[in-house]
Amino acid sequence: MTDKQAVNGSLDLMRRVRVVLVRPQVAGNIGAVARLMENFDAGQLVLVEPKVSAVSREAMQRSTHGEHRLTSARIVSTLGEALDGVVYAVGASRRRGPVHQADDLTPPAMARALAGHVGEGDVAILFGTEDNGLSREDLVNCDAVVNIPASPAYGTLNLSHAVAICLYETFVAVAGVPEPKGHPKRRLDPADLALMERLMAKLQHALLTIGYLRPEKPDHLMFPIRNILSRAQLTRAEAQILIGLAQQIDEYAVYGKKSAPAEQSEGSGFSEKG
Repeated sequence: MTDKQAVNGSLDLMRRVRVVLVRPQVAGNIGAVARLMENFDAGQLVLVEPKVSAVSREAMQRSTHGEHRLTSARIVSTLGEALDGVVYAVGASRRRGPVHQADDLTPPAMARALAGHVGEGDVAILFGTEDNGLSREDLVNCDAVVNIPASPAYGTLNLSHAVAICLYETFVAVAGVPEPKGHPKRRLDPADLALMERLMAKLQHALLTIGYLRPEKPDHLMFPIRNILSRAQLTRAEAQILIGLAQQIDEYAVYGKKSAPAEQSEGSGFSEKG
């Protein structure tokens, strides 16, 4: 592979890196992020409940050569919509992540993690509001949290500065990842975040039904369970098996009898009831 081919392959992979701004408040910051995405050839810009227009005059002026990023930005009302189709997500925050996550990542470690998953599908970096950042509820949707080291005296970065650091590190890391050929080496058909959230909901309902979880504090155990499943890097078929298992547990606890065993379906090798 020539150097030019390697660069082109890296750019194709960078286009799988989604930038998600959660409830952004300053149009100029949105514009600056669009410019950065053009600098590092990142993928789609997604805005969750933006408080200002992405195509305002201020945003356009700050987006230098990234205007098309603003006009094509996807506007959604929920984080679930923003992460649809994403196989791995990282939230940028000075807050400690929920207990289901491992130790916070530095930007280089975050970039290596993203580079390790980008061959499987879209990945995402989440950034919160300018005043409060990502909430704990936002971080629950992330596989990891990236914390940018800064002075203890004042460690809060401008939104666009944080995006610049994260995209730069990701660009450098992804540059060393060969373009995938055929099936990804790590996982075939990985479970995306939407399917994983469905699995977590089914598991929580089943575990509440059998009394394994305390109704007033289900997250006390659900966070560690989420961490275990996140590290397992499930395929879609594996996640569907666990969804079926959770449903069987739920039905047995409620009705006192087993439901019919799941039968294999041609093509997938598995089926899922409900």
